[in-house]
Amino acid sequence: MSMHQEDSADFVIVGTGAGGATAARVLCDAGFSVVMIEEGPRVPSETRPAGLLDAMSESMRDIATVATRSRTPMPLLLGRCVGGSTAVNSGIIWRLPDDVRADWRLRFGLDELVDDVELERIFARIETDLEVAEVSDEIRGGNADLMKIASEALGLPGRAMRRNAKRCVGNARCLQGCPEGARQSMDVSYVPYAVQHGARLHPLCRAERVIIERGCAQGVRGTLLDPSSRQPQGTFHVHAARAVIIAASAIHTPVLLWKSGLRRNVGEGYQAHPGVAVLGRFDRQVGMGFGASQAYEVPLREHGVKLESIALPPELLAARLPGAGAEWQRDLRKLDYFAQFCAVVRMRARGRVRPGHFGMVDVRYEPLADDLRRVNESVALLVRMMFAAGAVEVYPGVAGLPERMTRVEQADSILQRSVRRRDFHLMASHHFATAAAGIDPETSVVSPTLETHDAAQLYVMDASVLPTNLGVNPQHSIMALAFRAAERLANAKRPSLRAA
Repeated sequence: MSMHQEDSADFVIVGTGAGGATAARVLCDAGFSVVMIEEGPRVPSETRPAGLLDAMSESMRDIATVATRSRTPMPLLLGRCVGGSTAVNSGIIWRLPDDVRADWRLRFGLDELVDDVELERIFARIETDLEVAEVSDEIRGGNADLMKIASEALGLPGRAMRRNAKRCVGNARCLQGCPEGARQSMDVSYVPYAVQHGARLHPLCRAERVIIERGCAQGVRGTLLDPSSRQPQGTFHVHAARAVIIAASAIHTPVLLWKSGLRRNVGEGYQAHPGVAVLGRFDRQVGMGFGASQAYEVPLREHGVKLESIALPPELLAARLPGAGAEWQRDLRKLDYFAQFCAVVRMRARGRVRPGHFGMVDVRYEPLADDLRRVNESVALLVRMMFAAGAVEVYPGVAGLPERMTRVEQADSILQRSVRRRDFHLMASHHFATAAAGIDPETSVVSPTLETHDAAQLYVMDASVLPTNLGVNPQHSIMALAFRAAERLANAKRPSLRAA
């Protein structure tokens, strides 16, 4: 029997990640009624699966198989659960860089949105709410310790990461979702806060169309999903008395807008931070299974690159090892002796996002030649860092290079070759700019208030609105911009806004 659910509120928010949960928190504090719609399930911390595949199946979109459509597909990591990608990331916190703020003011007219005084107030508030702190030496872990040794040996500007996980005990399970609830992702912070202050949460509800009448957003329609099979079992309709807020990610927000009839500039200008990783084998135990999943970083902003330590669950680490048969099995016996460093690249390439066939998403994105040059240089630097940290073998994981390097001099050969896209295994977890903010409706999708140019009472509050990529982890910036926009929206709808 097909089910149907009806609900209504002042504000309907699609998505419970960094943007949607933050908007809900602000609007509930202002005294408005809020309904939160989430396509994925609610996954309590205490019931999160320890196995990687089970965890990814439950919390990530299509078990992390979403990829760009190209001859060399690039996987795109996307959370699909209450809390969105914040529930399965490492909780790395960076404030919006000053050069990005200046660029957005100059090129996109976003002076009010990125007002320095307001943003600093909001950043400080969020950091208090989410218990942001620098990773301590005690829970840094062996993988990050080695990156620290390498950065100091090579004179690189390394530093401990700042994360929203002051109570982290070093389970190294961020990708599966913190079993302790120590990382203050949205599913354990702003979503329950909003619910405690009157919001209603509807998980397993796939939004499929914003209802727009006479140029104004009126609500959201979609499909109810069965908790076990995730197959359709009915429909829902949520009426919005004051506004609809879309926060479904830079990949799926443009798809929802497109299906709702908004096409101008939607899905254009997609940007990302693709990453590449290098493995090193050491003659002593590294202990990748203990520590923060990511704890140490080397920002090289002038080069458009940020280097990071990243611990892998055993299932993924085993898949990264070269070789086959007996050779591969010998390496498996040494899993605890491996470390992994990665490079996240601020690419200049721009792509496009559209609805695909059979409910899929069509993402077109190809790195530019200069982007690939920086990837190649990053691999060479990571190889040098591994040897500087004491690795006995380094596995660059790049086609055309030796599977195993045993001398630091071999890193020079990386820079002496021609670079091809198909040589690199790239993966992107940061996505931007598919519903970009700006004052000009001819080149943007939303105004500086984050209301869409082409439909009143329809707002976007996620990474889609960021008109460029940042070069740093975007969660904190997404939350701050959503906080700022939601406060301004609440003030516009009710002048007697209480202090948040």
